[in-house]
Amino acid sequence: MTNRPVHATVPTTVRSPLAVWSLVLGLASIGFGFTFVVPIAGLVLGVLSRRREPEGRTMALVGIVSSVVMLAGTLVALAIGVAVVGGAGLLALIPGTAG
Repeated sequence: MTNRPVHATVPTTVRSPLAVWSLVLGLASIGFGFTFVVPIAGLVLGVLSRRREPEGRTMALVGIVSSVVMLAGTLVALAIGVAVVGGAGLLALIPGTAG
């Protein structure tokens, strides 16, 4: 018999689930449209992951950045919508501007 070296097995479990969820929610918020809940959840999970899970810092960073970008895009779209559509309704509330 020959002696074979014993190789250590690499664990295949996810060691940073918060980072994975932050990444998934950040990318899902970009892919599935404008919402408030999904980017905020991705941002919160990303920040928690950066503090608690050092193995998943890169995934958490990508999740944070994509969540912030999508949340900012949602806020800009909402502001434009309110300015365009809601502006006419707001003018009627100001005395002397009603036509």
